[in-house]
Amino acid sequence: MYQISALIVFIFFISCNSSTSQYDYNETEELVTFVNAAVELIEEYGEEAFPQFKEDEWFVGDLYVFVWGLDGMRYVYPPDPAGEGKNMLELKDINGKPIGKLFVRAVTGKTGEGWVHYQWPKPGGDKPVWKSTFLQKAIAPSGKEYLVGSGLYNMPTDKAFVVYNVNQAVELLQEKGMAAFEELRSLSSPYRFMDCYIFIKDMNGNELFNAAFPELEGTNIMGLRDSDGQLFVKDEIARLRNRDFCWNEYMWPKPGEKEPSLKRVFVKKADIDGQTLVVGCGYYPPK
Repeated sequence: MYQISALIVFIFFISCNSSTSQYDYNETEELVTFVNAAVELIEEYGEEAFPQFKEDEWFVGDLYVFVWGLDGMRYVYPPDPAGEGKNMLELKDINGKPIGKLFVRAVTGKTGEGWVHYQWPKPGGDKPVWKSTFLQKAIAPSGKEYLVGSGLYNMPTDKAFVVYNVNQAVELLQEKGMAAFEELRSLSSPYRFMDCYIFIKDMNGNELFNAAFPELEGTNIMGLRDSDGQLFVKDEIARLRNRDFCWNEYMWPKPGEKEPSLKRVFVKKADIDGQTLVVGCGYYPPK
């Protein structure tokens, strides 16, 4: 009816052959493009498009599109259509992360889209693994707003996840100030996933907050060196003197480990409670 097969093949071809630097992995860009295509169909055809998402072109293995209302009501859920018509707003993962509310928050924010990472069993399994879901708001011709999403299990951490996490943390800090630290530290918050966490320092190198290494809080880390001798904090601060954000690489242990691994970090300046702070998050690329 809507030429969906051709549409997806075309979009995936463009995605895999683009030279964009927004993502590390084709897998990430393909998922975003998949959701974008579903949003376009809903915005053109409205609720008439819903049955198509249960067809083979849109439902392949663990890959599918789901559709909710912004009140949490589930309208499309291809793996289990019997679950449609249920309100999922109170849905949580094994760590108590409020998935349902985070899904809605992601699409009702400034950009109308976002990522949520949580632990969930694969179909037929009972052991939770990391799942990354991309969500976007769609407005049907009727004017009704929907949440459209799709996710994949065990996705490699992409730099797009890190940039989004920092931007979201900055928004929270601008809203709540230092009172946001408790939420940023919680394992049930959206700001902690896989090996990713938020850290905050001032422009003098004073570590104000570190979700994974709280022992650094209250210390000056300007002279901190990685295992290769790099003064990585000093380098970051120097770069941020004349720019709003930057990337950095250095050797640093993963949470819960002692041996250092290569870490890529995104840091961004933000005005919080009358002072300029540096908000950051990093990830450990595969060797």
